[in-house]
Amino acid sequence: MATPASSNSNRTSFGKYLIRAATRAGRLVNQLEASVLHSPMLASVPFGYRRLGMQIVKVILLLAVASVAFFLAVGMVALWAFAAQPIEASDDEPDVFEVSHPQHRFKYPEMYDEHGSLR
Repeated sequence: MATPASSNSNRTSFGKYLIRAATRAGRLVNQLEASVLHSPMLASVPFGYRRLGMQIVKVILLLAVASVAFFLAVGMVALWAFAAQPIEASDDEPDVFEVSHPQHRFKYPEMYDEHGSLR
């Protein structure tokens, strides 16, 4: 028995926004490419060169987007790795040799005389 597909997608509103933005950007690039390829101003430039130039521009745009995505991904991995580190318990208790610690006198009173000086 097959279950019917839900009409509601499980995408978040931010995900829907990103999909719409990517679709609009793709349409914008297609419009730009069509206007450049069929431009009367660039009629003196051979069609093959115009097409090659547009492909180069699209590759540059793709590399720019990919580099930003790469650095964001590296940053997220670094943030995840930093968050996965164990939290060190701050030890406010002084060691026996830490005589300069302000709590040392109260933890080790046997090391001090009645005037508060070390023996």
